[in-house]
Amino acid sequence: MKIVGRKSSSNVQKVLWCCAELDIEYECEDAGREFGVVDTDAFFRMNPNRRVPVLIDGDFILWESNAIVRMLSAKYGMGSFFPENLQARANADRWMDWQLATLGPGFTGMFHGLIRDKPENRNLDAINKSIATTQANLEILDGYLANSAFIAGDELTMGDIPIGIYAYRWDAFEDLERKPLPNLERWYASLQERPAFREFVMVGLG
Repeated sequence: MKIVGRKSSSNVQKVLWCCAELDIEYECEDAGREFGVVDTDAFFRMNPNRRVPVLIDGDFILWESNAIVRMLSAKYGMGSFFPENLQARANADRWMDWQLATLGPGFTGMFHGLIRDKPENRNLDAINKSIATTQANLEILDGYLANSAFIAGDELTMGDIPIGIYAYRWDAFEDLERKPLPNLERWYASLQERPAFREFVMVGLG
């Protein structure tokens, strides 16, 4: 099995963290941004969106990071990472979709403005709007985590993976003024205790 994508990508980190938690062996090929590759014809044949990550599992090729996490969790973590209980699985799916539809888009303006853009090119209105949106979104998650140790119950599952990436990135902006989120902070502290999270996610903002 091969994972194609740069390790600094949040979407690639989802897959690498998942593989580490499930003790999955794989090869990794750097691609995207400074590594190129995504503009080649060979990559286009794997993913016409020209985005990373791409999973190559034998003769099966899959793109979209959350779909890859779901497949690996079902294949290697059935009953644990991929809950057998239908409601627990739907809960994990819901929050994975929430990351794609709500948390991620709201976070992008802040991340690109403060990390990717040169200081002279920053749109402060867009950055501040993104910060406020992310705070509000994480307050929703904080309220939910008041009654759940992890995203889909008492143990780590695939549902924690996509949001955990953003929890680290939000926390890494140390100079931001933010409201306390005690339930999210308790959950995030439990992620930081995991060797796989420290190795593949807590690697700086790239």
